[in-house]
Amino acid sequence: MISLFPSSGFAIPAFARKYDLSCTSCHTKPPRLNAFGEAFHMAGFQIPMVREGETKKKRNIGRVWSETDFLNIFSFRANGNLVESFQGSNPDETNLTFPRDLEIYLAGTYTDEISYFIELDHEAGAVQGIPGGFFEEKSEFGIGKEFFLMVDLQPGLRTLFGASGETMTEMTHGKSGTGHVMFMGPMVMIGKIDPSTNFSYPTNRQFIPNVPGRVDSGIVERFGLTPYAFASKFFGVKTAEGDSVEVTREVFYNTPGDFGIDLHAMMGNLLVQAGAMQGLQSGSRDVNPKKDPYLMARLNFGQQSYTSGSLSGLIYWGNDTAMVDKNLVNWLRYGFSGNLKYKYLDLYSAVIWDVIRNLPAGISSPFDRTANGFTLEGDYLATDRLLLSIRYDQLNAGGFISEKADGKVIAAQARFYMRDNFSFYLRDSYNLEGVGTNALQNFRNFVALGIDFDL
Repeated sequence: MISLFPSSGFAIPAFARKYDLSCTSCHTKPPRLNAFGEAFHMAGFQIPMVREGETKKKRNIGRVWSETDFLNIFSFRANGNLVESFQGSNPDETNLTFPRDLEIYLAGTYTDEISYFIELDHEAGAVQGIPGGFFEEKSEFGIGKEFFLMVDLQPGLRTLFGASGETMTEMTHGKSGTGHVMFMGPMVMIGKIDPSTNFSYPTNRQFIPNVPGRVDSGIVERFGLTPYAFASKFFGVKTAEGDSVEVTREVFYNTPGDFGIDLHAMMGNLLVQAGAMQGLQSGSRDVNPKKDPYLMARLNFGQQSYTSGSLSGLIYWGNDTAMVDKNLVNWLRYGFSGNLKYKYLDLYSAVIWDVIRNLPAGISSPFDRTANGFTLEGDYLATDRLLLSIRYDQLNAGGFISEKADGKVIAAQARFYMRDNFSFYLRDSYNLEGVGTNALQNFRNFVALGIDFDL
């Protein structure tokens, strides 16, 4: 089974309301999906192997016409820290805060074949690169991480090849000797997307939330805490438009959301995915005419005796997608990820290598063109309400040698669920590399008490 829809709202509470199911029908605990939840995604927000589309009838609510059951397509999520403390940093700080990430989701199906996902997002204090090698903390509300249409191409292919009746069923399920081979897709997703939703370690399904960095007078004092495998990893690199790129920012295939087109299909236990992204944080502007193609394959295994998992391999070609010393460069990303689930234990891991290609010989200072990141996470459901997590991140950074530093962080978290869709968490992230003056190492440990809920 595979995941189809990205972002933290994959099986949002709207779907639980629509199908009269509990959140745990699709999740081990939100936002992680179980096998049924992944199949639900692949079926286009529908019960697997059931074709039922969205009801077309409308009703008048005041002067606003809406879908008959508006709550079946609408959800809200708040996620972030209530109390946070950086210790051993310069400066030390303890803050009372409000959840930084507030999200509104509208998601459902227009027809049996066409689905939609719209996210409106308010993110407070996010670190953004600006020209001149500087950064800023910026809060904004609008179209969030993702906004896309997804189309199931299978019915059109059936029509094209004249399949009908039993033939259509055989094309859908396939036949192989003693049993059936399930065939799903091909599915195309276009808009502002996160293609890594199909990866064995999805970027947007973290039990341990990302933590934004800190900026003072345009200079980063502390980089954000994210899974280092998915980070940009290079010091001194800019976008094709000249904006600075945070070293720990999740980018390319592993972005929380950027403009692109994605095509994927699954036959049996094998998922094959191909697509193209606009470029490194390029937004909707055509700053990268060559685009960035990628390929990914995922092999599922197990799915019996309480055991399941998958292995994924990725290669991503960035063409004129970034800038070093005012020169456009190519960026190669490749790596592997895997997950293993046994009863109440989930293990996830990813290792990603990044290489800057066609680097100009005349750059002003030595530049390390290779980098890699490794992330390993374990989540254990100790009781029906208590989830224990631990994650190790290692970053061997690249970029301008005079600026760069490496990172090693271990994070532990306990998450207590008042309900399936309402939880508090207590988290501590410890810097194993040791406190340093570099913005990547400017803390000893980070402690936070936070909240995560969906409506």
